[in-house]
Amino acid sequence: MASIQFIDITKKYGKSTAISHLNLDVKEGEFMVLVGPSGCGKSTLLRMIAGLEDIDGGQLFIDDKCVNDLPPKDRDIAIVFQNYALYPHMTTFENLAFGLKIRGIDKKIIHEKVMAVAHTLEIENLLQRKPKDMSGGQRQRVAIGRAIVRDPKVFLFDEPLSNLDAKLRTQMRVEIADLHKKLKTTIVYVTHDQVEAMTLGDRIAVMNHGEISQIGTPDELYNRPENLFVAGFIGSPGMNFMEGRINIVNSIHMFFDNSQSFEVELNVIDKTKDGQEAILGIRPEHIVIVQKIGEGKLTFDAVIQHIERTGFESYLFVTSFQHKFTIRSHDTRNLTEGMTIHCSIELANIHVFDKSKGERIA
Repeated sequence: MASIQFIDITKKYGKSTAISHLNLDVKEGEFMVLVGPSGCGKSTLLRMIAGLEDIDGGQLFIDDKCVNDLPPKDRDIAIVFQNYALYPHMTTFENLAFGLKIRGIDKKIIHEKVMAVAHTLEIENLLQRKPKDMSGGQRQRVAIGRAIVRDPKVFLFDEPLSNLDAKLRTQMRVEIADLHKKLKTTIVYVTHDQVEAMTLGDRIAVMNHGEISQIGTPDELYNRPENLFVAGFIGSPGMNFMEGRINIVNSIHMFFDNSQSFEVELNVIDKTKDGQEAILGIRPEHIVIVQKIGEGKLTFDAVIQHIERTGFESYLFVTSFQHKFTIRSHDTRNLTEGMTIHCSIELANIHVFDKSKGERIA
């Protein structure tokens, strides 16, 4: 196992800055996920750890040793790529053994290590097959096995499941999580899929425009996003947002939407000013359908515009107070489009952000 530390890291491509003064600590044995939209710099960060990208500023430490100028082969790191990167002319056994063979490992030890990894990943029946004779999921297992067999200090995963279908992605997520529990090795995992990030990571670093917007556990990111970007990026469907302003009425902080038809009492003390522009956020599952107005802390009527039924749960797209909301609900059997429903929101589930800075207020 190894710890990884980025100190004031900067990476530029010509005049374009991909990574800007970034700081990040990855603990020994931690499963750290880097997540964000395309072009946010997450893969660049991963390639820096591997030594495949030069660092233009700052320092990168692995196990308290600065590795800025250390060649990739000397970093004791294994990487699993999106496209598997298997040798097409080699069998699975040969692909797994290749890294050990070029290091001069004894043939008997190579055989033992390969067979042990094949057993762990349940690919014994694939050892004599070449990549062209395997499915995407099988090739991905082999690619992971090739990384494991080297017994490196750090595993790097660069969007390893993006080429797989939805069912196989779910299965492979479980297998990668189980693998981490068995190996207890440091893993840095890059993905643009926030579901992968939330289900796999011990901690998650949410990236945007070459910077880290927030680092935290899945629960921390979901329940207490520090800014608008994280609030909107984490969660599926995304958080509902409403623009408005905060007014102080009789020493009580109130949020009013721009139409002055929607108001909420806020639990804030010293972070806001009278008239401050703000954005209110509500997650789809926190809007609850009730039998009548008045049952909840905050209640309102809404008209159903569209229903997406996915089986276990459904998504309701509704309008209220000239706003559009998405509601996640498990029981929509008696609901139809065009129907008016009563909705309730617990005040504790409301998020408020400063509009100009995007930072969390309450």
